[in-house]
Amino acid sequence: MKIQFNIQTVGYIVAELETEDEKIKIGHSYAYGDKFQELLNGLFFVYSCRREANGDIFPYSFEIMWYDDRVNYSWIITADSLQSELEIRIIELSPTSSIYSRELWKKNLSFDNLFNEIYSSLDRLLLEFGFIGYKNNWEVGNFPLGEYLMLKADKFHFNLELMNIDEEEWKNKVPIKRELDLVLFDQH
Repeated sequence: MKIQFNIQTVGYIVAELETEDEKIKIGHSYAYGDKFQELLNGLFFVYSCRREANGDIFPYSFEIMWYDDRVNYSWIITADSLQSELEIRIIELSPTSSIYSRELWKKNLSFDNLFNEIYSSLDRLLLEFGFIGYKNNWEVGNFPLGEYLMLKADKFHFNLELMNIDEEEWKNKVPIKRELDLVLFDQH
């Protein structure tokens, strides 16, 4: 199973999903907001719960819409438990007809496989565009640095331990030097 996100042209991001017998390609225009980041936000909520062994939210499901001028796509992501695979459904919708609906994709993915694919995509996007180039080419959002760093740290066993920055428990951070070390860590 492969999932890749690519900035195909200025302001247009594409998701390519591929198995041995099936491949789909769907896009989203920046004119409708940063739905790529919203997709990552939903996925990383599940990722964080899994990392922290917080099963209280499961079963969990969320939906994100990707919009294009001629066709829209609904991403529906479902996780039944901490140990379950994630189900990804993508439904093609019409921006002009509320009755048109066609399921393009419905697959279960292992947690590790999905987030390894996301890491690979983000790493490739960073190498291709850099931080500023990503912003200039995607136009509506910054590079998803926090998500990238979490995945990179986990993949390469890089400790990003949070530390309290004052008496209030909710205020914590990773030292900026440690984050920059991880950004500059070259695994290639």
